[in-house]
Order: sequence, then structure tokens, then C-alpha cells
Amino acid sequence: MPTERCLSCGTDQGVEYRTTPDRTDGKAFPRCTPCYEARLAEAAHNLELQSAVAPAWFDPAAAGERWDEDD
Repeated sequence: MPTERCLSCGTDQGVEYRTTPDRTDGKAFPRCTPCYEARLAEAAHNLELQSAVAPAWFDPAAAGERWDEDD
């Protein structure tokens, strides 16, 4: 039986099927622990960008943009 490889880096060490909180379909992908931790950080950023509430780092004066269309 072939060994699963990490989707991100290709290693076969410590690979497990894992899902992330920014996926709504529940699909899991094979990732090693370091790549999974990096993907979790990316997922947190994705969720922040999709939030209805502007994050603390957002500055509307920086580019003359608004976080939501109702302002």
C-alpha cells in the first residue's frame, strides 16, 4: 500500500488527513504537522478577511476603502 504524502511539501513523515476551520465542506487533505500548522495560520487569515467586523489592522484612510458596503 502506498504511503500518503503531504499535499504541501511531499514528505511521508507524520502525514494525516486534516481539515481546516475555513473550509465549509469538511474535506480533509494529507498534511504533515509543520505544513498543517502553516495552513491553520493561513485559515485564520482567510477567516479574518471574510469577517463582517473589520480587524484591528484595517485602516480605511490607508487606501480610502471601507470594510463593509453599509458605511
